[in-house]
Amino acid sequence: MRIPLASAPFTELAELWNQFYPARYRVSPELLKQKSVDCPVFDWGASSIYVRDERVIGFAFVKRPSASLYRVSDIDQYHLSAVAYSEPGVCGDLLSDVRQLLTDRGATRLVFGQDNNHFFPGCPQDFPKLKEFLEIEGFMEHGLQVDMERDLSDFTYSGPTHEGDRVEVLSKPEIAELEGFLQREFPGRWHYDTLTKVRQEGPECVVVLRCGQRIEGFALIQDSSNRYPIGGAVWHADLGPSWGSLGPIGVSMAVRGSGRGGYLLGSALQILRDRGCQRTIIDWTTLTDFYGKFGFEVSRSYASMSLRLG
Repeated sequence: MRIPLASAPFTELAELWNQFYPARYRVSPELLKQKSVDCPVFDWGASSIYVRDERVIGFAFVKRPSASLYRVSDIDQYHLSAVAYSEPGVCGDLLSDVRQLLTDRGATRLVFGQDNNHFFPGCPQDFPKLKEFLEIEGFMEHGLQVDMERDLSDFTYSGPTHEGDRVEVLSKPEIAELEGFLQREFPGRWHYDTLTKVRQEGPECVVVLRCGQRIEGFALIQDSSNRYPIGGAVWHADLGPSWGSLGPIGVSMAVRGSGRGGYLLGSALQILRDRGCQRTIIDWTTLTDFYGKFGFEVSRSYASMSLRLG
């Protein structure tokens, strides 16, 4: 039996999630709520919770395309944000209603993860049970993403610098300047996610690269003081109490290839280290060689998976 999402029992949902997924992906009820019904593109009509004998036995959370928030490549692409179940027999029911409803809407594709305010950038490779479920439902694999981690306790950046450059924590009067930079260089998801984070947590969650007086790069940083973790920071329970997170990070087109990206990254990591961060994550990337030069190693791998509808 399906129950209304308005009365979603998030304590029970989190318990089911933590029984279903490997321990390194455990979440709290508060985090699960933040990443689902509190998200502006959460799809109340397509999402569902199944109960039997007043016990939650499965759920599937769906999110709409993010075109209302930022530019997306496919406005008919929906996202299966989270799925969990305790009884194998409920697997097909979880997605059959979703598929039919989205097909009737004219949706063209359902992607696992990669949604706004996401948990997963793809299907975790260390959880074959979930991958098998998705493949049975018709999802196809195309590409691999990874998370990378390192302990920053002994981190020091000693790479090249450029005269007149500096990396500093964003201040409140500089928010409008950052917004202009992001709109110019990274319109879309990075622009939206970064400014949303600044509104929630304050400007201290962003560091900027200045070349002279002009912002030419940014990095989003998070630590245990943050109340609204995004990206790889959602796994902070696994990272430990002195956790850190970095990303997204980028420099302007004008300075790419000059080595300033490494300077920005190294300086941002030192700021995290000075805040007491130890185990630190960089999520959803393919740049293993670049981050590997800074001591990061692959910690999780995710298969990009999607289902064609209609």
